[in-house]
Amino acid sequence: MQELDEQINEVLDILIENDALIGHELRSMLKNFKEEKVAVGYSFGKLCYLYYEAFTDCLNEDIYKVAAAIELLILSFDIIDDLQDKDSDYSWTKTPDLSLNVALAMLVMASRTIRETSFEHKNTAIQILEDYALRSINGQQLDLLNTCRDEQSYIQMIEQKSGSLSAMACLIGEVLATGGTSSEVEEYGKYIGIIQQIKNDIQSLKTWGPKNDLLNKRYSLPIIYLLSQENDVSKSVINYYNDDMDAFLDNNATENELTNGGAIRYAITMKNVYKFKALNILENVTINKLGEDYLKRLMK
Repeated sequence: MQELDEQINEVLDILIENDALIGHELRSMLKNFKEEKVAVGYSFGKLCYLYYEAFTDCLNEDIYKVAAAIELLILSFDIIDDLQDKDSDYSWTKTPDLSLNVALAMLVMASRTIRETSFEHKNTAIQILEDYALRSINGQQLDLLNTCRDEQSYIQMIEQKSGSLSAMACLIGEVLATGGTSSEVEEYGKYIGIIQQIKNDIQSLKTWGPKNDLLNKRYSLPIIYLLSQENDVSKSVINYYNDDMDAFLDNNATENELTNGGAIRYAITMKNVYKFKALNILENVTINKLGEDYLKRLMK
């Protein structure tokens, strides 16, 4: 998979360097922001490639451009998300006004890059990109409103916010290869996004600092579980979330309750529910062994 990351990265460099409508300052920031994400890898671009490869008999080299275009959109969303949440150390948070222009440029470049490929079904791919991007934005809006305070509404929110983007990548790969899309690939893509979001929710609670969801009075599956328990810790957390002036949050007791009281185990169980759903779908898609191993790693 490292070779695929390198190919997507190389195409990203070419796209950024060769865009004649981007000025020097904007191009420089694009390059820098892209470099900060290299170490994370290009998981969405790889999803697109793997599903394209699974359904095609003849590889079109333009698929690397499409994978890079998807990564431009994903990075633009990451930048906007970080600017909204104000909980990131990436360089784009230091110059939010200028960084917003970079994110907007990436959005335009993403759809234009796909439009300029040689794929027969590129217009359908662009339609998928736009539709699922809007679904994700709607999910992000719900997340920022912080009103999804039960399991069902929270799952629906992360399905839109995160699941839409991973589903988008898979479906674009499929449609470029076949001209159509399937509900199985869409469902699988959504499950991958949900799994990743739940993993992020769990990780957030492992560090008792400025990025901790509970300290920021955010809702996530383990926190929703904790708040549903009728004990002293849950009552103190409820008071903290309700801005009770007399609320006392015992960090050690709260951490212990999250870890040993079932909240984290509940979130892991929910993650595994979607993992098994995704694995069932994956069994019916012919993907090479390397790709299959990568997709299974995403679900761990």
